[in-house]
Amino acid sequence: MNYYELLKIKKNIHKNKDFLIIDGEKYTYENVLSDSEELGKKISIGENIPILIYSKNIMFQLLSFFAINYSKNIPIICHYNLSKKVLNDILLKNHISIIISDESMDTIDLFGNNDDEGLNEVNFSVLNPKFNIHMYQYKNPMNYLDKSICMGALSSGSTSVPKVLYRMYESWAGFFPIQNGIFNISDESILFINGTLSFTGNLNSIMSVLYEGGSVVISSGLNCKSWIKTIKQYNISNIYLIPTKLQLLVKHLKEPIHKIVSIFTGSQLLFEDTAKNLKKYMPESEIILYYGASELNYITYLCYEELIEKPLSVGRAFPGIDVYIREGKIFVNTEYAVYNSTKPYSVNDVGYFDDDGYLIFEGRNDDIVNIGGFKVSSTKIENEVKKIPQIEDAVVLPYSDSIRGKQIVLFVTTIDKITRKDLLIKMRNNLMKNEIPRRIIFLNSFPYTSSEKIDRLALLKIL
Repeated sequence: MNYYELLKIKKNIHKNKDFLIIDGEKYTYENVLSDSEELGKKISIGENIPILIYSKNIMFQLLSFFAINYSKNIPIICHYNLSKKVLNDILLKNHISIIISDESMDTIDLFGNNDDEGLNEVNFSVLNPKFNIHMYQYKNPMNYLDKSICMGALSSGSTSVPKVLYRMYESWAGFFPIQNGIFNISDESILFINGTLSFTGNLNSIMSVLYEGGSVVISSGLNCKSWIKTIKQYNISNIYLIPTKLQLLVKHLKEPIHKIVSIFTGSQLLFEDTAKNLKKYMPESEIILYYGASELNYITYLCYEELIEKPLSVGRAFPGIDVYIREGKIFVNTEYAVYNSTKPYSVNDVGYFDDDGYLIFEGRNDDIVNIGGFKVSSTKIENEVKKIPQIEDAVVLPYSDSIRGKQIVLFVTTIDKITRKDLLIKMRNNLMKNEIPRRIIFLNSFPYTSSEKIDRLALLKIL
């Protein structure tokens, strides 16, 4: 079983129903299936081969994903706007030899035509007037994977070369009945999301709605006023956005929207003031914060009332998921992890359970910085700084000082004006002396990777 086959099943039930609305363009279940099959018929390279999808066009990303499944191969949606070196490193590290794109690699200047580049275009016909399809073969030998694998997803790659995490169909689809019950997703759902499908959370959400036979509305831009207009226009019932985007959204809400039944979010903590404002303007919604990992799927969650009562928690385990702490590290037993993972699994996150059994997430093990023998949590500092009303976002990173050794630097973007002195005063109210960053850098905006994660390597280059 794969996601093309799931689409085919749902098309037979919901033939003329809108499956996708992308920036106002509507696509029925039948539209998506027929276009995917037309493209899939042209992919004749064998079976069980990983194929990298390189495009900024969301519809092309999804059609290619289904088409590659149709051809019995393994789709991987790539982060966009990568440098030539990074894409080359991704292909080499992950042993990928086939790329499909709606752009010429020469045009986007990723590879040249020199023989030593090892990238040759494979003959390919145009799918339809919207897309000029190109398929390339890279210099790697053809890699044939286990036939039980149906897809791959790239890790965020914010500090290293992204790694492909492979999944069997059941590792997502087997969990959909559980997550959809908690997130209130059904065949009547109209889910709103923003951004590219290389962000695994977006792709998972789309497939979970497909599983039920619902509809998905996607906005590719970052215009919050446009989001609100879209949410109202299409009678959105469910919203999936990361907390920083929800924080932006509530600033532009002026009147209640009553048709939202659930807002689910993860990847970061959702702060109390943002949650309260969401509840104020979307009073019928259940607000759910989850904790998960690309390698493991969903792990814990909590709902609005719990979130207000336990603002530093990421909740309790999803049904069927076993979570425990060993030497400060979070371990998970789950049937829904990536291919070839071993039990129990850890992604080096650290935390603890409070007296009521709620998981307190303290960050990744490599977020802990040893400053003069004192262990400092970058995640803790970031969360405390983000609570300051004038701060929009914050990132704490370690750096080496030639005199003082390991130190930390704080990068911030602001909503309202705040001086460095006032920021230090506010931090000292909630942080210990050793936790106060030695350097503070104010930015107009953060650099982001194409997977919508803050580009920490780019930040370090500022130092």
